[in-house]
Amino acid sequence: MTDSKLTIEYRLRVVRIGLLVSWAGMILLVAWATGLDTQNRNITRTALGIAVLGLAAISAVPWRRTLSSKAGEWIILVWSTAALLAILIYESGTPGSARGIGFLLVLGFAGGSLLPSQFVVALGVGASVAYATVLSEAGTAVFSTYATSLFVFAAAALLIVVFSIGIRHQVEATEDAYEAIAKRSEELSRKERELTRLYEVSRTIGAGSDLDEVLPELIGRVAEAVHARVGLVLLYNFDTERLELMSPIWVDGHTVAADALSLGLDELGISQSVFMSGDAQVVNDTSVGLVPDPLSSELEADRIAVVAMTIEHRTIGVLLVADKSTDFTDEDVETLESVAAPAALVLSQMAQFEEAKSTGERMAELAQLKTDFVSVVSHELRTPLTSIIGAISTLQRPELLPEDPRAQQLIEMAGKQANRLKTLIEDLLVMSRIDVDALPVRPEHITIESFLEELIAALPAGDRVVISIDPPSIALEADPDHLRRILTNLVDNALKYGDDDDILIQVVADDKEARLSVIDHGQGIPYEQRGVIFERFTQLQPHTTRSRGGAGLGLSIVKGLVLAMDGRVWYEPTPGGGATFTVAFPSTVKDEAEI
Repeated sequence: MTDSKLTIEYRLRVVRIGLLVSWAGMILLVAWATGLDTQNRNITRTALGIAVLGLAAISAVPWRRTLSSKAGEWIILVWSTAALLAILIYESGTPGSARGIGFLLVLGFAGGSLLPSQFVVALGVGASVAYATVLSEAGTAVFSTYATSLFVFAAAALLIVVFSIGIRHQVEATEDAYEAIAKRSEELSRKERELTRLYEVSRTIGAGSDLDEVLPELIGRVAEAVHARVGLVLLYNFDTERLELMSPIWVDGHTVAADALSLGLDELGISQSVFMSGDAQVVNDTSVGLVPDPLSSELEADRIAVVAMTIEHRTIGVLLVADKSTDFTDEDVETLESVAAPAALVLSQMAQFEEAKSTGERMAELAQLKTDFVSVVSHELRTPLTSIIGAISTLQRPELLPEDPRAQQLIEMAGKQANRLKTLIEDLLVMSRIDVDALPVRPEHITIESFLEELIAALPAGDRVVISIDPPSIALEADPDHLRRILTNLVDNALKYGDDDDILIQVVADDKEARLSVIDHGQGIPYEQRGVIFERFTQLQPHTTRSRGGAGLGLSIVKGLVLAMDGRVWYEPTPGGGATFTVAFPSTVKDEAEI
């Protein structure tokens, strides 16, 4: 039997119930023994004393730990056997008809505690033999009556055995399903952490305009991810064919300028070995033997971990972290490897930027490289994430959904987090296309009234949205997908920050232009932040709004899509408090007489 927490908790409850019933039975035995004659009473007292000591020993067993081992099963088997013997003695010494309920209770306890099938079967046979003995001593003279009673008891015992075996198999199947779901959830959580780290690294690209600004933040993020105090990068110089230390390095939350240091590939060292092989290496005790790496003595660190930085199967350097308070683990290595590739891409791009900043053409090339990075990463992540979301949706089908509420909660949580990551990846992909003017625009004739009604009906909180169109015959020439994303982002923001009041979508038009305004009556936007609200990664008052989620890309995407369709977008405060975002496009207004 597996020793999962759920199973142990279930068996622990069964054992506790068994202890309560056993002590109650012991009290009944003591009361029964007091009524025996003197000779039998002395013998029975000795037996009862031994039984009480045995039951006390069983009660003192650390069951939570014992049930996770084979010893627990053997203790329960001995306990059940002793209980059968005690009931046999009591039944044999009690005049009158034989009663088999006690034997069946012991058998039910053994089965309910999930003993192995062979143990339960053996106890069932023992209970049947004990009951047959009691029947004989009860003076059941008529063979038919004897046979009938024994047959009924044996059938009941067999039913309990079969039922207990079924319970055991069902518990094992449930555990297997639960463990599979837990593994899938852990895998999703791991992928979520990787995606988050990839997202943070992608943000680092925009942290500065040169390598000196980007490098410290990049190394700091990596070191902090594995709780290391020191982080540095060694890049390969193709001209000198040596690994060169990049300055500054990261030390205990600060950047420190480093002296020039280069390592030849023909020299012994961990960094050189990782660069040549591409395999990560960890040393958790540099005091044991000589670590063939000059950096170990320079850093004076007890523990170091090194991973290769690779771009398209080409190693460009190594990433080294050191001086962690505890040993580096396999999970730490996975974390380092997950960020090493995008970090290598960042450093490679920034190095190219250093070479290209002298001319405007090379500056444009760097911008293209940045956008390509986000685009490639987004495309690469969409395929596995789509598979993950599909798998979770399949698990949520009624016929596959596990009965355990905890498992259901895990699946629901994994689905929400996966969809959240999907939205983030799609936003990054749209932003990358907007940056390089590669966003396709396919204008269509759109009737605003029906378009808005369909849009609002698809929103989770669409009942809070009110539509006002004047005149009702307004139509636009616009890309419906882009317009849907624009209005969805604006309405989502209004629902997040507009308190509990209704949201108004107001559409007005004249002969030249249609203006669609999304109006809320929340706290509005502080004056000092109105100039940056359309910039990417901008979040208002993050210390109070972090719980609402989002990456700060919504309004930036709105602006990019509106400009791509030759429109205008602006913000203005709502009279009485709140925010009003308005987008304007060329319109077509039919005369009511023509309709």
